[in-house]
Amino acid sequence: MSDSPWPDGYRSAACFTFDLDADEIWNLRIESDDAWDKPPIRTRGDFGPKVAVPRILELFDRYDLRCTFFVPGKVAEDWPETVRAIHEAGHEIGHHGYRHRNPSNFDSRAEEEADVTEALDVFDDLLGETPVGYRSPASDLSDHTLELLADHGIRWESTFMDDDLPYVHEEGIVEVPFDWSLDDWPYFGYQMYPQLPYQNGIAATEPVFDSWRAEFDGLHERGRAFTLTMHPQIVGRAGRIDALEELIQHVLAREDAWITTGKEIAERWDSGES
Repeated sequence: MSDSPWPDGYRSAACFTFDLDADEIWNLRIESDDAWDKPPIRTRGDFGPKVAVPRILELFDRYDLRCTFFVPGKVAEDWPETVRAIHEAGHEIGHHGYRHRNPSNFDSRAEEEADVTEALDVFDDLLGETPVGYRSPASDLSDHTLELLADHGIRWESTFMDDDLPYVHEEGIVEVPFDWSLDDWPYFGYQMYPQLPYQNGIAATEPVFDSWRAEFDGLHERGRAFTLTMHPQIVGRAGRIDALEELIQHVLAREDAWITTGKEIAERWDSGES
């Protein structure tokens, strides 16, 4: 019997994930500062569902691959046809809050729970099913978040950074860890005006994707999980989507890398097969 935690014949796993935030990524600043409530600022987010998602869907369809999209409930309300297209293409849709708010900033457990359930209701109405995966909109959780998620049917999540293999929280939720080094936002998430307090300028595309290839190679060699976090409005730009295709080709060249959704990884861990 193989020592690999992955299905027979696979040495590692690769999970491509997309946070479809649209203009919700700005919502806290827009609500508190009139400087953010300007059409050009909002259009940066609109590029994601308008232009980038069709490019991503076409790319993954061409290689017959499935990925995971984390979508705020408000984005699903604003862009229902885009979210339906993702769902109908066979990709997983995960919970990303109703508004793009930090769970630790809610005033009470009840307020946080209302945000969780409001998003679930949106997806139930739109798709006839609710997500079982979750990623925090702010890479942060309150003391109640995991318990609330478990209470409302969430079976896996991707917010912690303490491993590169999945594991199970005491609440029964499977963690599929991520890391900032495998996220496009720190490299490309630049805002000219108003300035964001956390940004480093716009990185060149090739060195970033080179580092992601190297990270995949290292994780593959060790039999671990490569979880890449991207934002359509960022990675969907023409040059970057081409670089993403080259990365996919690189992963596919390792025929024993299991390219799958977060849900399938979590189901394997939850079943005890790993």
